[in-house]
Amino acid sequence: MLNDSYNKQWKLDYFKIFATEHDNVSQLEEADKLKFGHFPPVIGNFYENPIDEESLKKICEGKLKLSKAKFDENYNDEIVQIDYVNTIKGQLNNLMKQQIAQLNEEDPTFLSDEEKKIIEEADFPFIRLMTLVYVKDTNEMTDDEQKEWKDSMNNFINQQILFGVVNTYYTMKLYLDNNYVRLFQTPYNKQELWDEYANNKQGFCVVYDFKEISGENAAQLNKLYPILYTDKKLSPDDLNYEVNNSHCASLTAVKQEVKDYYNEWMYIFNHHFTEREYLMLDGMLEPIYSNTFNYEPIQNILKKNYLVPKDDDLEYDYRQIIDDIISELESNTFQNAMKSSMEEVYKITDDEMEVDFLKPEAIYLGTNFPEDKKEEYKQLVEGENIRIFIIKEKDGKFFKALF
Repeated sequence: MLNDSYNKQWKLDYFKIFATEHDNVSQLEEADKLKFGHFPPVIGNFYENPIDEESLKKICEGKLKLSKAKFDENYNDEIVQIDYVNTIKGQLNNLMKQQIAQLNEEDPTFLSDEEKKIIEEADFPFIRLMTLVYVKDTNEMTDDEQKEWKDSMNNFINQQILFGVVNTYYTMKLYLDNNYVRLFQTPYNKQELWDEYANNKQGFCVVYDFKEISGENAAQLNKLYPILYTDKKLSPDDLNYEVNNSHCASLTAVKQEVKDYYNEWMYIFNHHFTEREYLMLDGMLEPIYSNTFNYEPIQNILKKNYLVPKDDDLEYDYRQIIDDIISELESNTFQNAMKSSMEEVYKITDDEMEVDFLKPEAIYLGTNFPEDKKEEYKQLVEGENIRIFIIKEKDGKFFKALF
């Protein structure tokens, strides 16, 4: 579980706000205050071993290499719960506005001001419009005509809900797959850090300056998030709130023992498909959507009646149909059936990518950094107007020395 024996209280508060208030601007501002108030003046990025000259040059130019979040050993998308209900409500309420406009055009008096207010204040305005229209339209119908009208309406709403759920399901899968990450550490002057992250001090550390916030580094700071430590992989049951923010899948790390020098920050970048990638995506998703809609258990759900008579009115059990659809989409049978097709979709974007980040403040070489590489690094780094230091050890303490 997340508790203060592993994490400072501000991190727990930040994670909860970030996880649950992802669409609440004022709450996210409070979360940012917590993050900015505890962000270190510099952060370090460790490399276990020397890298080739071209890769080092790109780092010095401000480039950062990222990997897909799902490949990180601590990635945990099991805790992320997609808020299908509110997402579908938002999508279908936009459709509702179009339908009301059409009704007004056909008959401006069909809906009274009171009825419009009832629709607007309803839990799910789109469905309230549908059921209210049914009641108004069927007053003079025969029983058979009412049943036919009701079946038609049930089928229409089922279709709209299904499309919304399926679209959200695949959109989120693609969004999660397009999250790229890199882990930063701080402080960089602790021996234990060099042992753990730099292959027993044989590697090096690239340090970035956040002592003064500018427009450039503020934009990057917005993509950096504090890591929470746990003693086991979390499940949704371990939290007393729902995690609706997909970035949280990358913000926990399992550590059997949390050291006092642990202060990791995860950089998260969400890649947006290029025009070429979108064209490829459209072609691949069309048969996937078609197979999903035609999947027999899904078709069976469409045939169910979710309209429930209540007094002289109707209610639609939208939560049940959403649960039914999600249950099928997340079943092992469906997952296995779609696995190969989705793997091809995920190949549209590379497993690694390079993005613009920040020019380093300095580069530090570990105490065991290979002697034959030191001069090569010195020449290249100083040629980019970046300082280079060697980490030295004296009396059990680490300090930096100019190369």
